[in-house]
Amino acid sequence: MRIVDLSQRSPEWLAWRAQGVTASEAVVILGRSPYQTPWRLWAEKTGLCAPADLSQNPFVQRGIQCEDNARRGFEERHQTWLLPVCAESETHPLLRCSFDGVTETGEPVELKVPGQKTWDAIAQQGTESLAYGLYWVQVQFQCFVAEAERGWLVFDPVKSKVNPLEFEILRDTDFIEQKLVPVCLRFAEMMASGQAPTPDPARDYYVPQGEQQAAWQRHAQAYRRAEAEASRLEQALQAVKSRLREAQSGLVDLMGDYLLADQNGVQVLRYRQRGSVDYAALLTEIAPDLDAQVLEVHRRPSTMRVKVTLKDDPAAAEEGADAEQTVAVGEGNPSSRAKRRRRKEPEPAVDAVDATEGSSDEGDIIFGYF
Repeated sequence: MRIVDLSQRSPEWLAWRAQGVTASEAVVILGRSPYQTPWRLWAEKTGLCAPADLSQNPFVQRGIQCEDNARRGFEERHQTWLLPVCAESETHPLLRCSFDGVTETGEPVELKVPGQKTWDAIAQQGTESLAYGLYWVQVQFQCFVAEAERGWLVFDPVKSKVNPLEFEILRDTDFIEQKLVPVCLRFAEMMASGQAPTPDPARDYYVPQGEQQAAWQRHAQAYRRAEAEASRLEQALQAVKSRLREAQSGLVDLMGDYLLADQNGVQVLRYRQRGSVDYAALLTEIAPDLDAQVLEVHRRPSTMRVKVTLKDDPAAAEEGADAEQTVAVGEGNPSSRAKRRRRKEPEPAVDAVDATEGSSDEGDIIFGYF
């Protein structure tokens, strides 16, 4: 491998990573990541989409804070030293690694500081766990760049009286030569040529092309105007409803203990309505061991929902807050009213973990700098 003199997490390091394919990106490029797609990664690296800002993510912050302790722990257990270094492949310089550490014998060591859910899954499932499968690809990439016959994958929670989980990962030459390297090199070519990977309609953004761009802009501007008008009307409606509540309260106060009134064309009926049954609590009480699949049999049909988020648009947006509107469409019973809320801060960039996208039990598996 060829050592590159860069300080990790520096602006120069970020630029260097952006111009090549890194070990942490390999699992995405292979289509194995549940958090990001090859198209999304390509779009971020070519500037079409902004990458998510993970700097405030607590898992990322803790990983950075604990990395040195995890490195020292490995050094003490194996009586070696680890050199955190950046390097490129001698044969394919576009394939790049930012090693957490390389041993005296040139073996890469990938250090992870997992969250509790990820730790529990690895402790229970071992090499069958999601985290192991994702990071196994990363270590294989590192073995290729480092020209090593094996590497190490270490999950260290950096907690007293908790032993790290270490996996010795042997170099899989067939996987590297027949799949990993060709696919990553092809991705690098697509970055250079501007040819996009095939997007996944269920996970990737739709990007209008050709005449569709003008049509999208036309509909987007119409939506903004309609949303602005709906917002003004809603504010007026809320003011009217407030007057209605005030007048009703006055009528009820005048009635005292009476339940009925009918004067001047206004009839008031006061009545008590029974509370609804908490079916979740009822099921827990009468059938605590009920199989979830039994409930699925009685679930009503799903509905398709659409969420439209208005972001800052100097050309068309009004001054002030962004607006978000959610409406129900498609099968089932659509909602009769849209849910709208005003937000003072712009929405953060969407990530595939994403997120999400990134909203699974393994949400503390973060891909990026580590």
